[in-house]
This record gives sequence, structure tokens and C-alpha cells, in this order.
Amino acid sequence: MNKQEEHKVDNNNQLVKSSSNNLNIINLLDEKQLAAAEVFLKKIIASDKGGIKSVNEGLAVLMRANDLNLPFSTCIEHIHVINGKTGVDVHIIKSLLSRAGVIWEMSKDYAPQYQYTDGNTIYLETQLPEYVVRCRTPKEAEEKTTDDKVGVYPLRYYADLKGNMFNELELNAQCVKCINRFQAITVAKEGKYPVLRVPAQPIDFVTEYTFKRYKVINGKEREITAKGHFSFTEAQTAELFTKDTYKKYARIMIANRAFVFGARDIADDLIMGVMETSELDVVVGNTNPSTDYYEDYTEIKD
Repeated sequence: MNKQEEHKVDNNNQLVKSSSNNLNIINLLDEKQLAAAEVFLKKIIASDKGGIKSVNEGLAVLMRANDLNLPFSTCIEHIHVINGKTGVDVHIIKSLLSRAGVIWEMSKDYAPQYQYTDGNTIYLETQLPEYVVRCRTPKEAEEKTTDDKVGVYPLRYYADLKGNMFNELELNAQCVKCINRFQAITVAKEGKYPVLRVPAQPIDFVTEYTFKRYKVINGKEREITAKGHFSFTEAQTAELFTKDTYKKYARIMIANRAFVFGARDIADDLIMGVMETSELDVVVGNTNPSTDYYEDYTEIKD
């Protein structure tokens, strides 16, 4: 099991490199070094590397790199300035957690969520009460139902020959359940109302991460756990699908948001309160967001 290795951050306004390479240290309070840094940043801007558009943006990235104890050469490609505020992409957050020995696993990968029923009431899978026991069939649900527990099973859906869809609680005595379309046509000719079983319709899609971290507190090692989750419905509520990246790569973007929420819970001391870039873009209300920081998501869409 990986143990956490605490990293000390230099608070002397210096860019400290965490690698073993003897890279230059820039003292941001030294006027000569600051002037040299500005000259270097102008060369970076001229090369279009990292997407920084001004010296001030470059200095903002430099200071954020200092806070996070990260190499500037990496940060200019993974830290972005939006309306004067810096945000990091999810790869930087994962790197910070990995460096400190935080481990995680994706416990739900854009998992479809369905409706359940006990035969009378419909329950949403995302909002199941504690007294509910999920079962596979009505018979199993009936066996699990007690004075303290209610067994529920996946709500079944049916469609008529015109494609109109109904759940099982909406069917009446005139409906005849058929096993195939041929039988349904035969039943319809007899003046009855045939319906065919169709796949259940998901009500939401959820991604969830489970995090684990080991820390020494008061001389004792403790295991800390946290969960981060985000759903399609939450993204819709936040109006995130107005952005092309969410429309094209919903699964990836929702996974990134779920990861960041969990990472912030378990390791905000490592992330230092910084926001993920797409998250920051929403918070500051940027009306003309740059798409540069989304390019790396398209590379992992498969």
C-alpha cells in the first residue's frame, strides 16, 4: 500500500522544483530575477507555448506553480488564466495526489441509473432511502420486504405497436403483454391492446471515485477516505451542456468533475484551493472561453 509522503512547500516566494534536476530558482521578490523572468516570458509568448498571452498571465502561472511546488515548464501547458484567475487541469490535480500517495479507483464509470418499484411506488436509483433493499425480481423483492425493509426491483417498461412507452404501473386490464411483434400484431387483430417489453430507460448517468489517503496525525497513522461523484443531471442543472466540450465529451467531463470534487475533499491541502480549469470557467462566468485547455480531453475520449 502506498503511504503518503508529505512535501514541504517553500514559502519564500521561490519557484521550487520537486524533481532531482538542478533547475533555476526564481526569486519573485528580486527585481533583477523578476526582470529576467519577464524577458523569458516574452519569449514564451512569442512561441505560443502554453497559451499565455501576456507577461502578467505568465507571472500568474509562475506564482501558482510556486504555490503547488511544480515545474514552470509543465505549468504553462496545464495551468490557465481565466479572467485574471488561475485554474489547473485535472492532470495536474492527479499528479499532486499521486505524488502524496493518495490512491483512487473509479467505482462508477458513467453508470446508468434506473427507476425501481415495490409494485406500488416508484423510486429513483439516485435517491433510494436507507430502508430500501435492491432486488433483481419482484419475487425476490417480496421475500426481502419486512416491517423495517422494502424490497424493490427495476421498473419494467413496455411499448405499443405505435411506439408509445409505458411503465408497468401504467398498464391496465386491457393491455396484453406479448413476447414478440408477430404475437402483438395477432393480438391487435383480435381487438385487444398489445404491448411489448422494452429496455428500461435510464434516468441519469453517474460517475463516482473512491479515494484513500494515509496521514500521520498526532503521531498516529490514519486512513482517510472520501468519495467524489457527479452526474449528467447535475451537469444539466448547472447548464454545462451549453459548452461544446460537455456536448461532445460528456462522459469524460463528468468524470473529471467527479474526480475534482473527491480530490478536494481528501487533499485540499495539496491542491491549495485551486479550481479545475473548466470549473473555474463556469464560476467566473467567462463569456468568451478559450478552448485551448480542453484539447487534452479529446486525446483520451476513447
